[in-house]
Amino acid sequence: MDSALLAVVVTASFALAASVVASLIAATASLKTQRGQAKNNEALIRLKDRLDAEKAHHERHLSARAELDNLREPLLLAANDLQRRIYNIRNQNFFAYLNSEDDHRRDVALLGTLHRFARYWALQELLYSRTNLLLFQSDPDTREVAADVARLARTFASDSSAGLNLIFWREEQRAVAELMVDLGSIEPIPTVTGFATFRKRYREDLRRETPEDLALWLGRFAQDLQVPAIAQNHRLKELEENLDVLVKTLEEGRAADQPLKATGRA
Repeated sequence: MDSALLAVVVTASFALAASVVASLIAATASLKTQRGQAKNNEALIRLKDRLDAEKAHHERHLSARAELDNLREPLLLAANDLQRRIYNIRNQNFFAYLNSEDDHRRDVALLGTLHRFARYWALQELLYSRTNLLLFQSDPDTREVAADVARLARTFASDSSAGLNLIFWREEQRAVAELMVDLGSIEPIPTVTGFATFRKRYREDLRRETPEDLALWLGRFAQDLQVPAIAQNHRLKELEENLDVLVKTLEEGRAADQPLKATGRA
């Protein structure tokens, strides 16, 4: 082969090889870049998912705390009023009013007592219906109140220590709550049925051939409140003790919340 032609062929071969190598290098670099971008995109997606989850958890935390703060005062008032009435029944001979010969005084004493129980159950169910129950029970800011409220609900419903006297199952608690307040209301503090309306509805229900409203759910409970040995009822003793714990927890939470509001961090 002519030496000049050979030189041309060799030169062309080297040029082609160099071009192929360059192409391979470029393709490899491009592939590495694409893989790097894919890994970066995956990392960004994981980071976004984690931040979204943390944000959702934080929002749920704030929601549980906010709902407790909204309902703290009405729940505290209802628990306080119920505790005082139970104390009077157990220690101040309130039974004399529950069975008084004075029809008006007996009516006010009995239905007033029923109203205090019913109002507490209404606030209890509002708290449960407006919070994520698992979060409410586990969040540091709300779990103590959740434990106190759950203990009271069990005390009403259990037959382990007090038998069937004054027993009130969770279904009954919810039923009365539904009749006392709109559990689906979006108002920060929905209106709970007052005593005058409660008394009117209860007495109207008693006049029906078959009670279907407040008297349906509370009639047996009312009978249990009027037994002569009511002051020694063990369930009332447990309820009074547990209500005292709840009242103190709510008061401590309120006191702890005041500095935050004063500094604008609430």
